[in-house]
Amino acid sequence: TEMDHADAKRLLPQHRAALERDGRDYVANPGGRITMVEFFDYNCGYCKLAAPEILRIIEQNPDVRVVFKELPIFGAASETAARIALTDAGKANALALYKTWMAEKPLDEAGIDRHLTELGLNPAAVRKAAAAPAIDKQISDIRELAVALKIQGTPVFIIGDVMIPGADMDALRAAIAQAKAADVKPAAVAAGA
Repeated sequence: TEMDHADAKRLLPQHRAALERDGRDYVANPGGRITMVEFFDYNCGYCKLAAPEILRIIEQNPDVRVVFKELPIFGAASETAARIALTDAGKANALALYKTWMAEKPLDEAGIDRHLTELGLNPAAVRKAAAAPAIDKQISDIRELAVALKIQGTPVFIIGDVMIPGADMDALRAAIAQAKAADVKPAAVAAGA
């Protein structure tokens, strides 16, 4: 069953650290005040639809930290891409890979390697790094977190206590705006007046 609003209010705070502050995840705009988490798969159609907008949000909102949660559910190529994204080389090129891999329909093993090569990376070396047990563990931890949060598909976006399933970009932008508004302290108080 999908999570309902009451579930979200109860479950999200319990898992906040794992969602927002797992040092193993790639984070765009790490200095941002507001955190948005995306659970995604590189071969999920709705993730592909959402991707250009996610990249725009990152570019236009330096105050929004975006945490990427690799949740490969669409087969072997998705699994390969997720693992590669979690390597040091993958994280160093995270947004370039996200952009190019999301644009491939579908993303297959050849496409994965082609984009790695275009970025000046050696696919064989990166694939070897992607086979590390630590990456197994990270993906299995993300899967467990998804189960705990009753996430059954991708994409899912989380901002504070709001969970947005699917590529509902209007809802996502509204949640970001709401989080920013809630985060603003009255100037007089901040100045100690």
